[in-house]
Amino acid sequence: MTTIISPHSVAIVGGTGGLGQYISQGFLTDFKANFHTIHILSRDPSSTAARELSAKGAVLHKLDEANLPRALDEAFKDVDVIVNALPTSAAVPDSTHEAIIEAVARSKANVYFLSEFGSDYRINDFPGYDHPDWLRKVKIGAESRQRLKGRKVIGLFTGAFAEFTLSVRFLGIDVANNTYTCYGSPTQRFSATSRADIGRSVARLAIVALDPATASKVPDELRVAGTTASYEDIRDLIAKTKGIPKGEVKSEDLAVLKARIRQDPGKNFLDYIHVVFGEGKADFSAKNDNELINPGERFWKWTKFEDYASHL
Repeated sequence: MTTIISPHSVAIVGGTGGLGQYISQGFLTDFKANFHTIHILSRDPSSTAARELSAKGAVLHKLDEANLPRALDEAFKDVDVIVNALPTSAAVPDSTHEAIIEAVARSKANVYFLSEFGSDYRINDFPGYDHPDWLRKVKIGAESRQRLKGRKVIGLFTGAFAEFTLSVRFLGIDVANNTYTCYGSPTQRFSATSRADIGRSVARLAIVALDPATASKVPDELRVAGTTASYEDIRDLIAKTKGIPKGEVKSEDLAVLKARIRQDPGKNFLDYIHVVFGEGKADFSAKNDNELINPGERFWKWTKFEDYASHL
């Protein structure tokens, strides 16, 4: 029996991080047959996450910031796809992202994923007072596209991370106390995608973008929506799942919050997220690229809020 070896390989920068490890898993599990080698760059290749990925077949590289160009060139050698899973916040210097862009330009890779994976800041309405993290994403994206002309540079917007939406309280969803606090209408829906589904989406998009028969169908910027609900929907879901009375949904003044941000811009990122949710700019349900990436859920079933509610 002849074994067919995939001609493609991928490198994932930050492939052991909070999101990066899920992107790595997407390539190493669901779509491993499509990539003969998965290179992962990590600041600590000896970490538990790195060892687990190595056991699944990943090739580990140290993201040596003292010798960054050399480390990147070694990991990017002869790869077809490069994924940047490093944060674009101030925690990662601009110089690191600039070095990655230059290393991608020196490589033979045809497809490059920007470090987006979150809110679709393109439609934000914070004129003159947008959050610095989003402004940094705009800058990095523009520099990447300018430097990497002739290659496929992809930005994937995913909404919130679905598992965090119900498990932590920073978005005003307090399952333990059965209380829900939003800004604006409690019926306004927002979209979220699990990190595992984000990883699968990146791997699938890489496959589609590399295939000459489908590459032209992949736009430069895409959105996915694994699950979508309102604060009232989530309140009702928790009540039904746990068999408890419906909790209180409290609606705070959206205009007051936005005015507060305008007076003191860039201070609290979560305040910005609340406004994005309240203004409906986080609802990807009507306009997304789910079918391009996972047509008819043929490759996997999108994780829904219902899947998490049963474990809370």
